[in-house]
Amino acid sequence: MTLPRPSGGASGGALGGASGFTAPAPGSGTPAAPGAGSAADTSGAAPGTEATPAATLVIGTVSVTGNVSTDSTRILRSFEVPSGMRYSPDLIKRGVNKLLALGLFDDIQIYKTVRGSAMDLVIQVRERPRISKIVFSGNHKKDTEDLEKKLVLRTGEPYSPTLVQAQIDSLLKFYREDGYAQAAVDAVTDTTAQGLELRLVVHEGEKVKITRILFTGNAAFPEKKLRKAIKTKKKRLIGGGGIDQEKLDGDDERLADYYHDHGYRDARVLGHELKPGDTPRHLTLEFTVEQGPRYRAGTVAWGGNHELADATVSKYWEPKPGELYSHARVEKAQQQAYADYAEAGYLYVGVEPQETVRDSFVDVSFQVTEGQPSHVRMVEITGNKATREKVIRREIAVREGDRFKRSTLVRSQGDLMRLGFFEEVVPDFAPADSSDVDIIFKVKEKTVGTASAGAGYTGQGGLTGFVESGHSNVLGNGQSLQLHLERGAKTSDYSLSFTEPWFRDTPTLLGFSVFAYKRELDLYREQRHGGSVRVGRPLPWPDYSHGSLSYALEDVKLDSLGLLDAVTRQALIGLPFGATERTSSVTANFLRNSADHPLYPKHGSRFSITSDFAGGAFGGAVNYHKHRIEERLYLPSAFKFLTTMVRVRVGVLASYAGQHAPVPVYERFRLGGGTTPDPLRGYDDYMVVPTKFIRDIETQHDYDPNAAPDSTRTSRVRYPGGRYMLLTTIEQQFPIVHPLHGVLFFDAGNVWDGRRDIHPFDLKVGAGVGFRMEIPLLGIIGFDYGYGFNRDDRPRAVGHFIIGQTSF
Repeated sequence: MTLPRPSGGASGGALGGASGFTAPAPGSGTPAAPGAGSAADTSGAAPGTEATPAATLVIGTVSVTGNVSTDSTRILRSFEVPSGMRYSPDLIKRGVNKLLALGLFDDIQIYKTVRGSAMDLVIQVRERPRISKIVFSGNHKKDTEDLEKKLVLRTGEPYSPTLVQAQIDSLLKFYREDGYAQAAVDAVTDTTAQGLELRLVVHEGEKVKITRILFTGNAAFPEKKLRKAIKTKKKRLIGGGGIDQEKLDGDDERLADYYHDHGYRDARVLGHELKPGDTPRHLTLEFTVEQGPRYRAGTVAWGGNHELADATVSKYWEPKPGELYSHARVEKAQQQAYADYAEAGYLYVGVEPQETVRDSFVDVSFQVTEGQPSHVRMVEITGNKATREKVIRREIAVREGDRFKRSTLVRSQGDLMRLGFFEEVVPDFAPADSSDVDIIFKVKEKTVGTASAGAGYTGQGGLTGFVESGHSNVLGNGQSLQLHLERGAKTSDYSLSFTEPWFRDTPTLLGFSVFAYKRELDLYREQRHGGSVRVGRPLPWPDYSHGSLSYALEDVKLDSLGLLDAVTRQALIGLPFGATERTSSVTANFLRNSADHPLYPKHGSRFSITSDFAGGAFGGAVNYHKHRIEERLYLPSAFKFLTTMVRVRVGVLASYAGQHAPVPVYERFRLGGGTTPDPLRGYDDYMVVPTKFIRDIETQHDYDPNAAPDSTRTSRVRYPGGRYMLLTTIEQQFPIVHPLHGVLFFDAGNVWDGRRDIHPFDLKVGAGVGFRMEIPLLGIIGFDYGYGFNRDDRPRAVGHFIIGQTSF
């Protein structure tokens, strides 16, 4: 498409000095040399003087004329030809090109006057007109406001045919992505006293959809398979049929790749064409293919490999008899070789596949040029503004002077991401001396502090108000400090915790917490207060593992709500109300975490074992030992945008050998809810208990113990919990739009009181959907809506709000 130019405009400036013709200085009355946009050159001397050879001339004065909007100083600075510099035509040409690159001028003329040994220059410019107004016409299907959002041009800018064409291309893409494949845009200009008015005339045409996709020249595959290989889709009942030029251009390559990966090594896709369909609103997309012969994989050989054994490289691709040739298999073998050589420290290795056609077979020979191994000269860190460099550097396993090792680099990248301080960590390389390299870790920090206040409501806790503040990277030192204050009609929770992950610059974790909370449950009121201290270290084996020990001292007190008679209370609860019992416990924890992201992992695993030992040798009035084992696997799904998490959790609560007192019933396992210690979505908080502990009992309406009950009613009581627990989850997480993620989940679990009661296939099942969103200063918020299929009341759906945690 040819764009109109402003009236009288020139096509830019060509350097006259380089072309050899001459023209007089401005004001001489002689017409300038012909040729629009060319720069004139004068090399005449003043009358009565002897001409000085050009080789000995220096630049004298340099002045500017013709400029109205552009400052002369800016022009001279961009021209970069100062007074006193030795004159040369190339110098002037470079200066003119730099002025043209500004995009401010339609024409540039350079006039020269010799004055003794000096060459005076006059830069005469004709400025491009400024755009004073941009208007649309002809748009009936699209609002002008929507088109204005696509503008890259701005009023007040110089008119540029290149930028106008880019603007037209942007508008056409906007229309065609919405199905207006026949849309066209013309640019019309009109010069006014205020400047240049640009009118973009739109010819929208009919909205069309692709309803057929054909493959001319194809005889090898069903068209259904070829349609799956491309991204452009024909119109379906819901969606499809849109026209995206970038997708179409990429589909040529994707289609060719499909042939190349299925034996047709020489196949070519000659192009595609959009043709009229059955109606004016329908289009047919037709690809033209040259198949060529079909080949099978022949022999695969390797040469030049000394660092990697033949037995290693030969495993990259061992074609089976009759296996079809596949270019993807060639590339995969090549990439595996690069990865293994990078693991061995060879970054500048060359692996070139050479293919030889033999009848209907293709023999592949990989020629390796190893070069020298690379060592790490320097490790640099960029992008950290809040986090101190030593906090980052201590997580990096790459050491300066060591031979490069790919797995160490990948491990370091993962360890930095697992800190939770960064949105992304990108390792980069810079060549150093010889074959050595510098490694640069480019980090992008995110907001890790939280500070919030508000109110909420839950079925368990009622109406509450809270104030919460925390930071997992205090002063950039990697320390964690959390403060939580919550008060409500049924719940109060006060806690303070601090963790130092590197005590005295060693990988020793130290932490403490103090807490006091009260909650009103379905049958009783529970009060706890106490504190704990913790110490931990990374373990040398297995990798990604960490061990810790903590000691906790807490007092527990239960109070009756007055809903049950004394005998029933004692039978259900197993603990006299009003008594305070002290628990002294030690907790041992083992954690192996190879997940690649702290919030939304795509691969890796997380395995943990937690064992609590209360009483016994540690004192206190409560005696028990409690164990939890959990495994999470993060797996790729059939669809690239989905990540699957599979979780299994097992719990056991038991008494010590020879212990006569029962384990405390408030330590038993009860499943249900979305934010409880053992969530089972689709069920109310703590709803799932052993069947024998689900009872319908009469409760009093009058809470005055001295008065007779006014009336009674039957309530379902689910208490206590079980001593054995099994909980499984399958979740699929997918991004919606940053920072919003969606979740599909399936939960199944149950609890049992005795070993003989355990039936691992007798599980309560829940399933549903949810979302997660990470909000700066608030942390993670989310909502899960789950349907409980095996509730003991009736199957139904329940919503669960999630704040400050994620189950993925």
